[in-house]
Amino acid sequence: MAHSQETIDYARLLFIQAHKPSEISARLNVSERTVFNWIEKFNWKELRAYDTAEIEISRRIATLSNRENKTPAELKELESLCKAFGSLKQDLAKAEKVMAEAQALKEGRPDAVAGAEKRATRRSNKGRKAKPKNDISEIDLSKFDTWADENLFDYQKLWREVAHDPDLRRNRFILKSRQIGATYYFAWEAFEDACKNGENQVFLSASKDQARLFKAYIQAFARNTFDIELKGQDSIELTKDGKTWATLYFLSTNSSTAQGYHGHLYVDEVFWIHGYEKLQKLASGMAAHKKWRRTYFSTPSSLQHPAYEHWSGEKFNKGRPKAQKVEIDLSDKTLKKGSLGGDKIWRHLVTVEDAEKAGCTLFDIAELKAEYSKEDYANLFGCKFIDDNDSVFPFTTLQKCMVDAYSAWADVDFDSTSPVGNRPVAIGYDPSRVRDNAALVVLLMPLHAGEKWRVIETEQFKGMTSTYQAERIKEAYSRYNVAWCGIDTTGIGWDTFQCCVDLNLKHVIAITYSAIEKTDLVTRAKRLIDGGRFEYDMGNKETTQSLMLIKQLTTPNGTLTYGAARIGNAGHADIAWAVFHAMKAELQYTNSKQPARGARKGRMAMG
Repeated sequence: MAHSQETIDYARLLFIQAHKPSEISARLNVSERTVFNWIEKFNWKELRAYDTAEIEISRRIATLSNRENKTPAELKELESLCKAFGSLKQDLAKAEKVMAEAQALKEGRPDAVAGAEKRATRRSNKGRKAKPKNDISEIDLSKFDTWADENLFDYQKLWREVAHDPDLRRNRFILKSRQIGATYYFAWEAFEDACKNGENQVFLSASKDQARLFKAYIQAFARNTFDIELKGQDSIELTKDGKTWATLYFLSTNSSTAQGYHGHLYVDEVFWIHGYEKLQKLASGMAAHKKWRRTYFSTPSSLQHPAYEHWSGEKFNKGRPKAQKVEIDLSDKTLKKGSLGGDKIWRHLVTVEDAEKAGCTLFDIAELKAEYSKEDYANLFGCKFIDDNDSVFPFTTLQKCMVDAYSAWADVDFDSTSPVGNRPVAIGYDPSRVRDNAALVVLLMPLHAGEKWRVIETEQFKGMTSTYQAERIKEAYSRYNVAWCGIDTTGIGWDTFQCCVDLNLKHVIAITYSAIEKTDLVTRAKRLIDGGRFEYDMGNKETTQSLMLIKQLTTPNGTLTYGAARIGNAGHADIAWAVFHAMKAELQYTNSKQPARGARKGRMAMG
């Protein structure tokens, strides 16, 4: 298949920017083999042949830092690269100094002797006082303004202006497209404010994993810009001139870990947070003083989510006399400019097309519109809410399944290569079609009826060959004890299934779609979800959104079935279908229905 010169040029640009061939393949919907052929044919490696290790690492760090919704593997890679970069910078600095002194000695300059003596003094001065941790005393604060001028898009610059406007800064609420750099920007904004003004910053997220993203962005910026290694777990305490200067807190909405803190508050993905009423109480306490800013930002979820009342102004008007109620203009024309409402909240809306007009060149909008249905594109990138009143799994039901997995699941180690040890898991796989992603879901299987089906991992792949998809499933087998792997074999899925068989993967089950099969899959999932036997991390909004899209449909011949309300394709609900494929393991593995006493008698029984 011939590819346009524009596609080849774009692939070359991505390669120079340190994207992996597999990432270029996914981005441009071409095979990995083709990407490797281009690299060899056009000698792209020579374009980076003279780059130092420092440049190579920093380029990859920049690529990963600007990528939202990172996979666990990408987060680990970013952390490892940042550590390597910091060590490399230190080693290079030491090497340069030693070489300079050696040259000075060779030339007989007196400064060489002084340098050697100072170095010897440092080696012998073992009892000197250690430098305070997270010390920002010597950083050049002007670098923040320089960095902002060179790196921020226009909509991010507007957010920064509002943060410094005493009439607008108190309450900001931003509705945004996916992947336009909001989390990255607000992490940077908070770090700038903490360094300049010595004021605490509080980041409140649906889960600990999501809160860690703020910390990772701040640590990377401090390291790359100021050569400072910031350390801390749930908080980072900045010091200046030997004293505490400001503290950055990274919290989840779990009430036991989010009490008693004060500072400028940032709450991300509010339209996906379970227990929004509780969050509002926490927020009002953390930022009650008039000097603190409260910033809410999120992609849209459901019109029925409690946060929508906050966004629309309905919550403000509740219980007020008619004369005191306010009208909030939610029109695109008003919100795209930014608008202060009668409830004293400054609102702003940024779609992916708005972001592009404001200088963000990270997207190919024509490609996005081709990949997603009109409904999916409007929700994911056009800031349109989903009305889930007709959904089989409305948000009000799903929020009961959400937990802060990093805190609640003590038996799962997400940082391990084998997160659940030898516990049996069920894999569900929904293959890639023309306009949707392939989805892989790993569910930890209950050992008895008292336990729940838990989503341990979700991955999505786009535009990949059946061989590639099978290899991704094989990778999951290397990390988990897979007792079931359900794959939709309708159409293109059969080839992926056959590749798994050729790889000698055990317990691979073919699922052939029909109206009856879809009904069986969805009704089983509904029974488990409605029955409180299903859990997933509340930061996993892709699973929430995917499940909300499942609706009851009628086929042309009048048969009732289920789908994502899109003709011809399963739609963006690929994760939901993968979950359903994994849940079908309940048919054969019957111990999940038995009391705990029965589960202790032996291994799970095949029915």
